[in-house]
Amino acid sequence: MTGPIERLFSVPLLPDESPEGFGEKLATALQDIEGEETLVLIDLFGGTPYNIAARQVLKENIECVTGVNLPMLLELVMSRDDATLAELAEAIAQAGQEAIKNLGPLLNK
Repeated sequence: MTGPIERLFSVPLLPDESPEGFGEKLATALQDIEGEETLVLIDLFGGTPYNIAARQVLKENIECVTGVNLPMLLELVMSRDDATLAELAEAIAQAGQEAIKNLGPLLNK
């Protein structure tokens, strides 16, 4: 859909991994790009990755958005060179919300 994507990294929480182990992996990944504006995307609000990443958001140049879906990723890829970090975080959150629809009422109109 978008071709190769540069500067996009994944830090997965593995099934047998402790929260501490995940926290170390995330800290290492963020340390590798320290000083750069960073947007952390999390699948579930309140889960282990969220709780670990929330501590990192207190640092400068880091934003975190939860509830990630495909429309949010597409918005990120298409807008990231034209927006500030805060604008990008807001734009992808809005794109995700707008993409969620209950089809029943829409189709029964």
